[in-house]
Amino acid sequence: MAGRNAIGILETKGFAPLVLGADAAVKSANVELVEWRQVGSGYVSFVVEGDVAAVRSAIEAANEAASRVGEVMSQLVIPRPDDALEGTFNRGA
Repeated sequence: MAGRNAIGILETKGFAPLVLGADAAVKSANVELVEWRQVGSGYVSFVVEGDVAAVRSAIEAANEAASRVGEVMSQLVIPRPDDALEGTFNRGA
């Protein structure tokens, strides 16, 4: 996350909405897909990073796209996350 200003997370129920949302996120703004996780019980999430405006735009686009084919459980944008969060994400999603 060095040099980045924000992270965004989108959680969906089911893999198809997640893939569609992640695709929309990276196509709509200058963000990098950091990882995706299988949370459990059908819940999955992905994390993007970039500048604050780009992450907000990407998560908004992801939410809209994912909602068309499935259920979005939550979305979150964290501007200027603490450096301690760096180790919680798996690089190379």
